[in-house]
Amino acid sequence: MAARPEMKTEPVRVPFIGDDSALSRALKAQQPGAREALFDRYATHVRGVLVRTLGTNVDLQDHLHNVFIEAFSSTSSIRDDSRLKSWLTSVAVYTAIAHIRKSSRKRWLVFSEPEQLPDVPIKDVEVEKRQALTQVYEVLDKMSVKERIPFSLRIIDGMPLQDVADACGVSLATIKRRIAKSKKRFAVLAKNYPLLDELMDDDASWRQV
Repeated sequence: MAARPEMKTEPVRVPFIGDDSALSRALKAQQPGAREALFDRYATHVRGVLVRTLGTNVDLQDHLHNVFIEAFSSTSSIRDDSRLKSWLTSVAVYTAIAHIRKSSRKRWLVFSEPEQLPDVPIKDVEVEKRQALTQVYEVLDKMSVKERIPFSLRIIDGMPLQDVADACGVSLATIKRRIAKSKKRFAVLAKNYPLLDELMDDDASWRQV
């Protein structure tokens, strides 16, 4: 009787069980499955940070990949295991800053990927929103990195002040000053865009830090 060929089976992937502190320690110890767990847990969050700071008219997948490659190689820099998400956000922010500084071309940005746009006619209100989003990033392209990043994280993404400060590596007092300055700068630049100027007047939250 002929011997049966050996059946190759894929290794079973065991989900990581534990909070951020446990995952941080596992990453530092290079435990199997820790890197996959970090990606599974925070890929959506990191992509959101990249979208808010860069828009979607960039290769988000490449930037997402770069963020996690950098994160995997620098886990020794995690000082507080319980703040793993905050640390990873800062890695994403520095990746975004590097891209902004290297890029010298004008970006015309929207949030929706081209393949996700509907084929049916778009309502006027949706067109207006798209135009407003495009104009937001036209204005951001005219702002410095120190203005743009805090503005994007706080005003566009709604990130808590302390998290923005941590992501940018500065104190709470410093980030408040930067946000206040960036709002003034944005408001001045937005005067050239009637649609944005009108939206800011209608948005009460704009007047809050």
